[in-house]
Amino acid sequence: MDDEGSLVTTHERLPEPLLRELTALLGDEHVSVDEADLEWAGMDFTGGYRLGAAANRICRPLAVVRPGSTEEVRELVLWAGRHNVPLIPRGAGTGVMGGVVPLRPAVVVDLCRFQDLIVHADDLLVEAGAGVRLAEVDAALRRHGLALAHDPWSATIATVGGAIGTDAVGYLGGRWGSMGDQVVAVEAVLPDGRILRTRRVPKPTAGPDLRALFNGSQGTFGIVTRAWLQAIGAPEVMLFRSYRFRGFEPAFHAVVALWRANVIPDMLDFADDHPRALDLAPGYEDADGRTGLLHLGFFGTEEEARGRMAAADRILRRYEARDLGEEPARRFWERRHEVAEQHALPIMRARDTRRRWRMAAYDYFDLAMPASQVIPFRREALERIKADPRFRAGETGLWGRPEFFSLLVIYRGKHDPGPVSESDLYDMAESGKAGAAKIAPTDWTLEDAEAMRELMTDLLRMAHARGGNMECLHGTGLKLLHLLDDEFGESLDVIRQLKAALDPRGLMNPGKWGEVESLREQPVANGRYQTARA
Repeated sequence: MDDEGSLVTTHERLPEPLLRELTALLGDEHVSVDEADLEWAGMDFTGGYRLGAAANRICRPLAVVRPGSTEEVRELVLWAGRHNVPLIPRGAGTGVMGGVVPLRPAVVVDLCRFQDLIVHADDLLVEAGAGVRLAEVDAALRRHGLALAHDPWSATIATVGGAIGTDAVGYLGGRWGSMGDQVVAVEAVLPDGRILRTRRVPKPTAGPDLRALFNGSQGTFGIVTRAWLQAIGAPEVMLFRSYRFRGFEPAFHAVVALWRANVIPDMLDFADDHPRALDLAPGYEDADGRTGLLHLGFFGTEEEARGRMAAADRILRRYEARDLGEEPARRFWERRHEVAEQHALPIMRARDTRRRWRMAAYDYFDLAMPASQVIPFRREALERIKADPRFRAGETGLWGRPEFFSLLVIYRGKHDPGPVSESDLYDMAESGKAGAAKIAPTDWTLEDAEAMRELMTDLLRMAHARGGNMECLHGTGLKLLHLLDDEFGESLDVIRQLKAALDPRGLMNPGKWGEVESLREQPVANGRYQTARA
């Protein structure tokens, strides 16, 4: 990184003959090689501080293109195949793992012009272009008494195509699953230019479910241009309740008890930290001085939602839960998108790109593991963090269901910032705010960033040893590329073989399955990019 915290990337230019072909194909107004556009399109919302030395592998895009139809995407893919130019499909850039970050010089395919949105109310489906924002899909459904069952923190910015590419999980994931679980059918352009359209029914007749090929694929198997998503009934009522627990473990046992009783909330968020970090008064902590805050939401008909909430209350009280009423959970729900909305400009505007790469001294993970292993893993992870005096464990939590566990690690620095709240963490984009001062200390160095990365790697390998995965919300991207073998084992070879069969030239978001580790890319005189073994 340079002195201002901006990423230094490998940069090549698209040869003029190829640029002229692109503009002839899509129109001048839909092709850009402007430096600010290239910098914007080459990053997502991943902070450079979370990538460590892996950031040195990033390349600047060759161009940004904005096709407007599936047929134009097909022509673009055929053009890329003729000239051996990699393509990276892109949504709104709200990803936090570097999934759209180029590892080879590539043309970024911005799908923002795919704005078709049709509600098929009688079929309980909505048809949406890849560039439609999730909040717009939900708003269209609400006008028909329906709703979208995927609601991530970035719903007001994130797009349908991007959410499919990461198989993201949102606030409703505990009951309704991930974005992939909402996908009934897709239209996609394969790497050889074929257009794949699956049937608009909830289950295929037989064989592999091809629509699932694109869920979590990060654009490596083709470019999704349109999807048909399932709709659920818009709730008659939305009921909220918050509870305070004496630390993580009793709260975890209480949440597991909800699942055992089949009392599944629509929304569940639990955080365990020091009271000040959770904006709670002292007085109900465990032996480590930590307390827990659980938010629940029950949405549906009046009778059904109230019945589930009453059943949950009876169960939670067996674990010494303190009822805080509805207001904390309601406030949490009403403000759930504010973080993304506050940071929309750094994501959407090219000139604010550098703010995303400013140094900050924390990292986090969101993983899944068997419920029986969550408490032992948490204990082990906290001990590992304590062993390095440079770092401190912040919030640990659950999101959606008992198997989805998250943990925050904070750099102590010379002056330990003390408890850090979620609002502090996201103040990093505004360097003048007090929260940013807590998480961007002046003594934080690149060596510390690498030490943080090593610590997080150790923690994720500990999760693997207990049968867990390393990410359940956001995909792997560039951030977790070095752990793909640990995560997938022999199945990684199967994924790579599938990738090679569909994309033998490796042109669709290359490298995100670790398949170009031993490759180098050399532009040759005729303007084609030649890939050769190192």
